[in-house]
Amino acid sequence: MSTDPWAPHHLEPAVAAALDRKRTHRGTTTYVLSQLDDLAARLDAFLVRRVDGTFSVRDLERLPGGASKEQFVFTLDRVVDGEPRSDRLVLRMDPLGSPVESSRRREADVLRMVHGVLPVPELHWATDDADELGAPSLISEFVSGVTGPADAPTTASGLGVTYGPRLRPVLAEQFVEHLAALHTVDWSAHELEAFERPRPGTTDALDWRLAAIDRAWDDDAFAPHPTVALVRDWLWRNRPTVDTVSVVHGDYRNGNFLFDEKSGRITAVLDWELTYLGDRHHDLAYIMMEGWGERDEATGTFWCSALVTEDDLIAQYEARSGLSVDRERLRYYLVLNMYWAIVALTAALPRNAAEELTHLAVMGNFLTGLGTYYIDRVNEIVATEPIGALA
Repeated sequence: MSTDPWAPHHLEPAVAAALDRKRTHRGTTTYVLSQLDDLAARLDAFLVRRVDGTFSVRDLERLPGGASKEQFVFTLDRVVDGEPRSDRLVLRMDPLGSPVESSRRREADVLRMVHGVLPVPELHWATDDADELGAPSLISEFVSGVTGPADAPTTASGLGVTYGPRLRPVLAEQFVEHLAALHTVDWSAHELEAFERPRPGTTDALDWRLAAIDRAWDDDAFAPHPTVALVRDWLWRNRPTVDTVSVVHGDYRNGNFLFDEKSGRITAVLDWELTYLGDRHHDLAYIMMEGWGERDEATGTFWCSALVTEDDLIAQYEARSGLSVDRERLRYYLVLNMYWAIVALTAALPRNAAEELTHLAVMGNFLTGLGTYYIDRVNEIVATEPIGALA
């Protein structure tokens, strides 16, 4: 494959379809917030085709939170094996334009695979067909828990969540343990129909991920940017091979898991939109990003994702997973993650707001500031680095 960052590159079909969907909406329609009565009728029709016997939907409510999806909670009453059953379920629906254009089928494939390996909501149904519920959607169980302590301030999408000295060590241990479990899942034994299978010892996985981010920038950016041109070239020319292909979460950080505040037990790992088959260093570097973490003003200690120091993260991860951590590859994936954040926060979010493709226009414009921060950070790493320095 060519290393020219401006040449066309292969996209996985499910990812390409999600990006194509957004293109078709631009300039042709605007987002209208789902109304509960209309959604209830659509949900009833959706479930008729999937639930045996009689059922009823009640207590349909909108859920707050989330930076990329419209979310609802409802109760499904039905009879299973002759016994009445009530399930509290979560419905997540794509807006017309999202900072994370992804496939609900891919998310569903991974949720099914890792259920029972680490705490995730049990999947019930998923569809990429917008005609059924009005948008590609996923329905899973409702899991109790909080994203942050009651007395901890947060910003949009769970960013900036901190845990304090009591919860930090308890959560950190589980946080690393679940990541190690994810990266050592034998995904090859599962069908994963919405994924292509990258070959170990190649750059397949990285090529496909870079191509998706590039496409998102090309579709959404209002104007060229010299830093994006520089980092895009640098990433293509310096991409390392993937020695062991793992299931990558893609958004593994503070704010993206639920826990019981009293016990400190993690009850669910959330937000699997960015999941793909790739290099474990992607998730590790993402955890370490400064935009998510917390720095102790007195000691200068930086807590990655407000949970664990970098050295402890690496040591605990290696011990639990049996996989090695390469600091040079961490550095590469730190740049890759910042590139993704720049594209999502300074191109996709404001474009969606301007085109009226989302219900989160105010938050989208607010988060562009974080994207600008990452532009400065990536300049510090790449602008002073000779091209090919990691090759």
